[in-house]
Amino acid sequence: MEEQAKEPKAVVKVDTINATFQPEKIGNPNGLQITYLKDYSTRNIFVYHDNGKEIVDWFNTIRAVQLHYLMVAFPGATDAELVHKLTRNFLKEGFMEKTGPRHTEGFKKRWFTLDQRRLMYFKDPL
Repeated sequence: MEEQAKEPKAVVKVDTINATFQPEKIGNPNGLQITYLKDYSTRNIFVYHDNGKEIVDWFNTIRAVQLHYLMVAFPGATDAELVHKLTRNFLKEGFMEKTGPRHTEGFKKRWFTLDQRRLMYFKDPL
C-alpha cells in the first residue's frame, strides 16, 4: 500500500481560486476547472466525477468558502457587493495563433483564455 503523503501537494488561497464548469473542454458532462495563483502563475486543476451532484457540491462549497472569506475580510459589505467577487466564467476561450517577438518566427496554434483582465495562453485546452 502506498504511504500517505505527509504534506499537501499544493495550498490554494481562497482569494485566488476560481471554479468553472467545463464539460466540453474536459470531455465529461461533470467537468470542473479550478484555477488558482501560485508564485504569480495561474495553475489549473481539471476534475470530474461520475455523479453530477458531487461536482455541483464542490462548486458550491468553493463559492461558500469564498463568500465566508469575503464577509470576514469586508465586514460592512452586503452580499450583493460581494457576489461579483465569487467564482466566474471566463469571458472568452478558444484557439488562436501567435508568433514570437521576432516576426520571422512562424505562427503557432495556442489555446487562449480571457479571465477578467488577464489573457492566458496554453499549448492545448487542458
